[in-house]
Amino acid sequence: MFRDSIIPPIKRIYTPILLAGWIILLAILIKDRYFNNNLDYRYISLDTGIKSIPTDSEWMIIYNHGKKLGYAVNSIFNRGLDGYGINSTSWMKTVVAGFEANITLENHVSLDTLFRLESFDFRLLSDQFTTHVTGQKIGSLLKIAIIHGKDTSYSEYSVPEELSTYLGIQPLITQQGIKKGDRIKIPAFDPVAMEMDEVEVIHEGRETLLINGVELDLNRIRVTFKGIPVTRWLDDSGLTWREETIMGMMMERTTPEDALDMENMETSGVDLLDVYAIPSDISIRNPSELSELILQFDGIDPAYFHQLDSPRQAILQDYPLQIRLRPVGSFDDNTNTTQYLMGSDIIQPYHPRIIETVGKIINDRDSATEKAEKIRRWVYRTLQKLLVVSLASAVEILNLKKGDCSEHTTLYTSLSRSASIPTKIHVGLVYLNGKFYYHAWPVVWIDTKWVSIDPTLDQRIADATHIALLETDYSNLSDLVPVLGRISIKVISQTYEKETQ
Repeated sequence: MFRDSIIPPIKRIYTPILLAGWIILLAILIKDRYFNNNLDYRYISLDTGIKSIPTDSEWMIIYNHGKKLGYAVNSIFNRGLDGYGINSTSWMKTVVAGFEANITLENHVSLDTLFRLESFDFRLLSDQFTTHVTGQKIGSLLKIAIIHGKDTSYSEYSVPEELSTYLGIQPLITQQGIKKGDRIKIPAFDPVAMEMDEVEVIHEGRETLLINGVELDLNRIRVTFKGIPVTRWLDDSGLTWREETIMGMMMERTTPEDALDMENMETSGVDLLDVYAIPSDISIRNPSELSELILQFDGIDPAYFHQLDSPRQAILQDYPLQIRLRPVGSFDDNTNTTQYLMGSDIIQPYHPRIIETVGKIINDRDSATEKAEKIRRWVYRTLQKLLVVSLASAVEILNLKKGDCSEHTTLYTSLSRSASIPTKIHVGLVYLNGKFYYHAWPVVWIDTKWVSIDPTLDQRIADATHIALLETDYSNLSDLVPVLGRISIKVISQTYEKETQ
């Protein structure tokens, strides 16, 4: 086992965070009209129109734990009778597991005169992949196109006809006169999970901050979406001076010259893999030979484990939370496996390239166990172990033949589902060299039981240190964000095969 083989899905986690940053701060969609002064919360819509908005470009430096990672610039422009436009660009240089990664996010949003969404164009550009997503609202339909290389997939979602963007909250705070103690809740459509949710805005009072050597008396605004808090400091004209969120991420207003100054970048001292790894209180001697591992957790809701309780990963007690892990399959006679054969924009079992590839790996005479193992070995041997930052589809991964655990898991899941093996994806933690790192792996349905495997680490059966926190199709990774940086783990006991013989 080598360190470079474990590249946790930090980027898979960061990408939804970055997308959420765009959605939460730029393009969360708001429906209908809600306003009730008799409730503890005020529910309001933005359908009255915006008379004036901050028109200066907002240049921000992006920091992680005080180290400069990059910059962001947001511009709003008036299109007259056609409404408004938003241009937003973020660029970051990060280091994960010793690899440098350059990430660029570009967003272009068109709004009507009442700040209702008309269209958007989003691009994620990295050193290896480019992901391009466009959206067009027509009546009550939001039409989405996702472009992965030469492939484009299309989907439609029913949405309320009266849609506005969360960007309207910034001028709303200025014009509607939100004051200390006021709370606003806004029903919102989440394009990542494709479901309605609520954004909560609280004015926490005024606060004096020292920014660029100048003392500023600012409004402290707390915004929460899907459990992810963002604190923003705005002046009375609605301009943002600072934003802070979890995991040490912060943005601060600056000049274009300082934002673009690359000489002060300190990425060499910030390896995100190590920043968000969870230290173990004692060493786990040989994970591959573990027959049982009991761990105690703090900083995470037991509900994460209740939804994944199984013979492989069993809850022993809630308080303090203790989990027993064993490298065994989990029997389940009642599982409806149909959903674990389906495809998506990323998981592509029925793409001609995937079907052709799996036909070269397995043959009709193979048992399900043999097929699963042949595909696992093929993925491990074929993909170069390299950090990539992407929202890559299985076909893109197949073409590039490189990636971290997310790419290994995505490609494996597509191939195994194409071979008629129900396969799901777990995201969680795995132990290596004294720490637990974020990781992803597939779980296959073989002979009426679910078996965890690991094509990234070349494990036919995933060892007992694989701790599942979430079952995912990559649309719900934001559910993990509230626990990042908060979990602590204590080893209660470790039992090895030789000790039980």
